[in-house]
Parts: sequence; structure tokens; C-alpha cells
Amino acid sequence: MRTLPLATALTLLLAACPALAGGYYNPDFGTRRVGMLAVIGNPEDPSAVFHNPAAMVTMTGTHLYHSQTWVHADTGIKLYDSQGTLHPAGHEISPDFNIGFSPYFAMVTDAGTKKWRFGAALFAPNAFAASLPEDEPSRYHVTDALFVAARATMAVAYDFTDRFSAGLSFSAMSVYLSAERWMNPLVLNDPDARFEDPAVLSPLDAKLKLDGFDLTWSMDAALFFRPTKDLRIGAVFGKGAPISLEGDATLTKADGTKDRSHQTTFMTIPFQLQGGLNWEFVPDFEVGFDVRYWHYQVFVEQRTVLSTPLMEQEELVEPKNYHNSVALALGLLHRVTPTVTVMMGVQRDYSPVPAQTVGLENPVGDRLGIATGLRWQCRPDLRLGLGLMRNWFDLMDIQDSVTTPPTNAKGHGGLTSITFDVDWRL
Repeated sequence: MRTLPLATALTLLLAACPALAGGYYNPDFGTRRVGMLAVIGNPEDPSAVFHNPAAMVTMTGTHLYHSQTWVHADTGIKLYDSQGTLHPAGHEISPDFNIGFSPYFAMVTDAGTKKWRFGAALFAPNAFAASLPEDEPSRYHVTDALFVAARATMAVAYDFTDRFSAGLSFSAMSVYLSAERWMNPLVLNDPDARFEDPAVLSPLDAKLKLDGFDLTWSMDAALFFRPTKDLRIGAVFGKGAPISLEGDATLTKADGTKDRSHQTTFMTIPFQLQGGLNWEFVPDFEVGFDVRYWHYQVFVEQRTVLSTPLMEQEELVEPKNYHNSVALALGLLHRVTPTVTVMMGVQRDYSPVPAQTVGLENPVGDRLGIATGLRWQCRPDLRLGLGLMRNWFDLMDIQDSVTTPPTNAKGHGGLTSITFDVDWRL
């Protein structure tokens, strides 16, 4: 096997995490977010620990809160060969399974004060697993990927005046990645060999498996304005964080022998700027608008260092050249009765990943989404919510891929998200 394609394979597998909400990040916590999409200007429940800590001041007493969001991705893809012919003939490549899960547990309390609010949350802004067929040409891109990012957050807010509050949150973050793909010297020498009979290729196949884990931290600073009784404005700055994923790299050859190394891969979660407004333009009707910005241009390259060389490679550098990313959301909320609220929203989300570096483990590009939600105040101290969102990816049609093998592909897909939440005021 050639050395350069192995270097590319290692770095591509270590990037095998889903690009959600502009980047490697999923903000879909709570019915207001999933059902209305615009939430930063008025989260009004303990999801504020994540969305806008300064807005915790809208709550009194002590609130216990739980939400869970399930995401199913459906895709259909064909691969171009060097002559521009699409493979496989007669059907598309689809994942065996492709699912995400984002649990969220939080508490917010005023601790008996008028001005202070304190919050704590445990949640996973990204927990995603996917498996692609072992008998399709996509097996030389990726077969299995698991990515989990989890946070433990403490937050505090202070209400300076009736119109202005500020908040801070600090998060301990854990990140884990596991990914697998097949490699073959015939495919590395000629990517079109991917489309030959698997029975011809399998005797030379070798499986590459990578694992990586890191612990890091981040913080958010937030503001919350109420210039009038009907208008609320939120702003949040997220620091971002460096990531050093450490773990094993194992190459299992066709004869069963294994080459092993310890790897460290350096990546970057960029800083974020988020803003939102919420306006009750007539009684019981609210309109909201959110904008989220990720400074992804700092992710120029991904560097992997091997403790033991694999195929004569000690350090692997993969260009990324990400561009900055923006997500826009517009939503409407209507309180039908004092106990029932309905919501709807629309969003446009721009991925930071250039088409040239898109991989099959992560084919999500720019997307357009719609959402709806329902909340029920079933008791004075208990509120339940349910939200549904559907996002469609822009059509994939890549002709200039720089991955190995090249991800020159044509395809389509979407994401379906369902959320449930419960807010209990003690």
C-alpha cells in the first residue's frame, strides 16, 4: 500500500463526525428550539443554560427539566468513476443505519434571591452513529462511525435591571470518536477499482480502525435585553475549544496480522457568535429570529502524530480550508389557550465543509428545514412539549474531490428530528 493514501485515510476517518448546525454541533434541545427554531431571544425554560444563560432570569423558583432529541438521517448516493459514470448501477448506496441522540438534563433555581439565577446541565450536543454497507464501493470510504460529544455545564445569571441581564457558563467537554474503513492496494493505485467485484477485491482488503478521546473545556458569555415588555433580545459568545483526540490506530491486514500505533489528532472547535430576538407583536403571538455564526476559517488543517510509524508515516497533515458558517432561523408561536401553545419555523443552515473535502461518513451540506411544535401546560407546575423538524440537504454533485479515494458523488438526503421535553417547577 502507498504511504500518502494511508495518511489521508487516517485523517479522513478522524474527521468522521456529523456536520450539524453549521459545524460539529447540534443546538436542537427543547421544544421551542425544535418546534419554533428561533430560541435565543426567549428560551424561557432550563434549556436556557445551553441556548442563552442570561435568559435564566425569566424563571422563578426551581425548575427541573429534561429533553431528548432523536435524529434520523436518510441519504442516497452514487459514486462517479474517473469517466463520469455513476456507480452502482440500478440502486443507490444508503446507510444500514444512521441515527443521532441528544439528551439534556438541567436545573435552574433562583436560590431564594430576586436577582441571581443558577443553572446546571448535563447534555450531549452531538451523539451520532452510522454504518454503511460492507459490500458496496463506499466501504473504502467508511463502514462505521461513532461520535459522542458530551458536556457538564454550570451557569450563573444576574438581573442588573428590569431590562438587562448577563450570564456566564462553564463547560467540561468530553469527545470520543471511533471509525472504520477498508483499504486495498488495488483501490489506492486506481480508485476505479472500487467498482470491481468484491470477490476480486476482498483477498487484498485490510481494515483500518481509529479511536480518539479528549477532555477539554469551554465557556459562554451571554446578554439578555428587554427594551419593551413585548421585545426580547439575546446575544451569546461561545469561546470554542482546541481538541486533541488520542487513541489507537490499527491496520488489520488480509493475513490477519496487525500494525498498531498510538495517534494524537489536533482539531479546532471555533468560537461562535449567536443572536436572537423575540417579539410579541400582538397578544399571544410571537415571532422570533435567530442567527448563529461559527468562525470556522481557523480550521485550515488537521494534524495527526503517530507514536509508531505506519507505512513510514510519522506525522499526517490534511488540508481542510473550512469557511465560516451561518445558520438563520425564523419562527412563529401562538398561545391558542392559556394551556396550549403551537409553534412553527423555517431555517437555512450553511455547512463550513468545502465540497472538495466532503466524505461519505459526513455527506451533510447546506440544508433547508421546517419545524412545528406543541406545548401543553397540563398543571400549573408542569409543562410538556413535543417538536418535529425536517431538514433537506442541498443536492450533492461533487466533481473535484481531494479525498482518497475521491468522494466524487451525486446524492440527496435529509434529517428528521423529534424532540420531547418536560419542565417541572418545584
